[in-house]
Amino acid sequence: MRLPATRTRRQGFVAAAALALIGGLFVLPAAVAEPKVTPKDVEIAFHKAEALNEQVNQLDVEAEQTQDEIDDISGDIDRGLVDYNKQRAALGEAIAQQQMDAPLGPSVSLLSSGDPDEFLAGLGAVQALNSTRADALEQFGEKSKELKNRRAQLQDRKDDLAASTKVADAKRDAMNKKHAEAKAELARLTAAQQDKLNSSNTDVEFDVKASGGAKTAIAFAMAQIGEPYVYGGTGPNGWDCSGLMMKAWAAAGVSIPRVVGPQIASGRRIPMGQLQPGDIVAYGDMSHNGMYLGNGRVVHAPRPGKSVEITSLSGFSTAARVG
Repeated sequence: MRLPATRTRRQGFVAAAALALIGGLFVLPAAVAEPKVTPKDVEIAFHKAEALNEQVNQLDVEAEQTQDEIDDISGDIDRGLVDYNKQRAALGEAIAQQQMDAPLGPSVSLLSSGDPDEFLAGLGAVQALNSTRADALEQFGEKSKELKNRRAQLQDRKDDLAASTKVADAKRDAMNKKHAEAKAELARLTAAQQDKLNSSNTDVEFDVKASGGAKTAIAFAMAQIGEPYVYGGTGPNGWDCSGLMMKAWAAAGVSIPRVVGPQIASGRRIPMGQLQPGDIVAYGDMSHNGMYLGNGRVVHAPRPGKSVEITSLSGFSTAARVG
């Protein structure tokens, strides 16, 4: 029996549609392209790691201060023990002498004496000792109490150090993770983009008009141009931003703190429009700083993968004058 042509065509359409539907079930979805990374994205990623580096620096400074306190307290305890042992020895000798001068009786223990007369005689001797050695006994008691308090303080500071070290280690791990993420984003750029991004401006063919301490600080910072950026670096072969500022001003005989925020706070805040060579300039969030050279130029330690270089004032919004 021959089917009508119309019915045959309809069946063909249904079969084709079914095959298309079945085939569609096995079609793999199109791959989603990764978001494009720009050089600006990479710089932001590195900056996040550097911001964490400054936090680690501050925690390290606090840990050093706590360790100094621990050392001071330990020294006090050692010196106190010398006096304590001297006082204890003196009292021991006094008690022994008192026994010889006014023996408490033949019994080993005063309280164990069964002879009322011996007991009263011994008690009188103890009272005489307490009267003649009252000051020594009081000093001995105070020294003992002082040592006990200092030992408690020592344990407290050791506990604080252990806690702060734990926080610093966690923050350092976070910094290393951010750094790894930044390096991964850098690797996604083209070779030409990477070379350009990692190049440092080391052109120092210009004069800086400065005098006094600022001139010395600038000369030190400029001498480090070309040295690599290193997390936590304070020289002589690697620097982070605040480490460079600290050592540059130390060369000029000026002591400033280790970290960006405290460095700015240690100086006199000035408007950006009144900058002079030697002034420290920083980002508003205190995550990065450098030294102003004049004519819109700044010497700074930028980030890992780059070296100490000359840059513009772009990004710097806060300034302080030290020295």
